[in-house]
Amino acid sequence: MFYDRLIRADSSFKDLHDQVGFKFFTFSQLEIPRRRSLPEGLQILSNDAYLWFSSVEPKLVRVLAGQLLREPDVVIRGVKLRAVRVDLLPSVSFDGGTASFVTMSPVLLRTKRDTDDGIKTWDLSPEEKEFEDALTRNLVRKFKEFHGRPPSGEISVESIPRFRRKRIMIQDTSHRAYLMDIQLRGDPELLSFAYDCGLGEKNSMGFGMVRRG
Repeated sequence: MFYDRLIRADSSFKDLHDQVGFKFFTFSQLEIPRRRSLPEGLQILSNDAYLWFSSVEPKLVRVLAGQLLREPDVVIRGVKLRAVRVDLLPSVSFDGGTASFVTMSPVLLRTKRDTDDGIKTWDLSPEEKEFEDALTRNLVRKFKEFHGRPPSGEISVESIPRFRRKRIMIQDTSHRAYLMDIQLRGDPELLSFAYDCGLGEKNSMGFGMVRRG
């Protein structure tokens, strides 16, 4: 739905889906205040549902918001919905060098491991020592690709006081990702970048969006 709306509003986005590398946006899970889980999916019991979208690219956010206002009827997985309100949120600064985040979609981080069956892709858990290093390295890589330069400072994970595993199916692939509270410390520019682009991998597939805790 996002790609369709962006391309219809501005043809310059037509290659965004297929481009190699990071896409520098993320979005939340669909928030439904009252719902019932059924074998075939979710039954929506509320009048409204909510979705957040975030990007370090201001143009991308403006174009998407404008297109949803012009053409509010959308279809997600065959379900017809209407965007009745679009709010643009103010920017957030992290001048103190610390940030407490709560995830709005689960964080995905992966590594390669040598097994008896060959090299396998492994979804990392916050309980594993590699998780924090993988998270900060991923954030720095995204920052370098977007800005064309390394960040002026470093970033580290202070703590992850709470987390919960969530299994996400995308097409035929299962991803083990984690909803969590997380405290980060470091370069304010990197903290702001994490807030705009999300934490971890596959942000443009709906992983790793955060809000301030």
